[in-house]
Amino acid sequence: MGVKLNPIIQRRERTLAELKGSIIAVDAPNIIMSLLHFSHKNPTIFHSDLILDRTQRPISHLYGLLYRVKFLYSKNIFPIFCFDGRVSELKRVITKNQLNDFRITQKRYKNALNSKNFILARRIALSKEYLWPNIIQESKELLRAIGVPVIDSPASAESQCASIVKNNFADYSNSQDFDSLLFGCPQLLQNLSKSLRRKIQGRWIYQKITPLAIDLQQNLTTMDINQFQLVDLAILLKTDYFEGIKNIGPKTALKLIKQYENVENIIKHKKDEYNFSQLDAKIILKIRKLFLLPEVLDFFDKDIFWNPPDKRRLFYLLCKEHNLNKERVSKNTEILISNFYNALKYFQYELNRPKTIQKTLDMIF
Repeated sequence: MGVKLNPIIQRRERTLAELKGSIIAVDAPNIIMSLLHFSHKNPTIFHSDLILDRTQRPISHLYGLLYRVKFLYSKNIFPIFCFDGRVSELKRVITKNQLNDFRITQKRYKNALNSKNFILARRIALSKEYLWPNIIQESKELLRAIGVPVIDSPASAESQCASIVKNNFADYSNSQDFDSLLFGCPQLLQNLSKSLRRKIQGRWIYQKITPLAIDLQQNLTTMDINQFQLVDLAILLKTDYFEGIKNIGPKTALKLIKQYENVENIIKHKKDEYNFSQLDAKIILKIRKLFLLPEVLDFFDKDIFWNPPDKRRLFYLLCKEHNLNKERVSKNTEILISNFYNALKYFQYELNRPKTIQKTLDMIF
């Protein structure tokens, strides 16, 4: 869902030509969810409206990721896909052993498929214990076969993307949510899509979109607040980590932060106007720590590589495992490989790129 900062954030349109030569850290779960939403009418993924293959599993994310990377390479853009690790206790209640739940359900699904009980297989494949964990697992396998870097964050994908950009391993974080800004991401990119259109939720209607770039420091200067205050502002709003304070929207939150500087002062002066009963010092501290001191992987002593797409592995994952159209997969894989090498050649002549790009080039050429 992400924090709703849209009314107070300034964004600048960017053309695809301006993004040429960029490295982009992708909030993978956010993008994968958008691929599923793009392909069916119902706004929740836990629904039979999903496009399924003969194994009763969804395929929109598979075609979507293949097309997305092919598109990015065609624009001379290198992606890094970041995935969530441990889920914050503030974000949602999870079972004690979520991974074990998935493994058990995975065995039940395979048994149902082997016994040709397709009704049961479909029910299991669309269950909450199986559907999203399997989509994430398949997405990682596919991206690794494509050859793009896949990063498993210790915590949230957004914080990992922000860290990669802050440390100059990438130029932008790509997500439709604004959470990357709360994690201190200098540059956030939204609406990066091959189709340059987005489906209106719950309807078969699409609206045109254009890539939008958000400069964190520029926005902080315009709003006349600092990073700490931006996080406090978000605490007042409905986010993935807190339900927010009723009757306080982004504009009101900004006004209060600028007037009283922090959440504690707002509570002290506005306790008669708003209900702060659910917002105690412990929650405030946890949310601040989550955004300002996130747990992320450091890459100072590590390298990120882009490898040539593995045609055989792609064919196995898409055609053998999911029975997708062989001709369609083969055609798009060939284009993907061609786009990859063209992008590498372009980066070969770029100055001041991260050393990881050069190491990839050295391996290829």
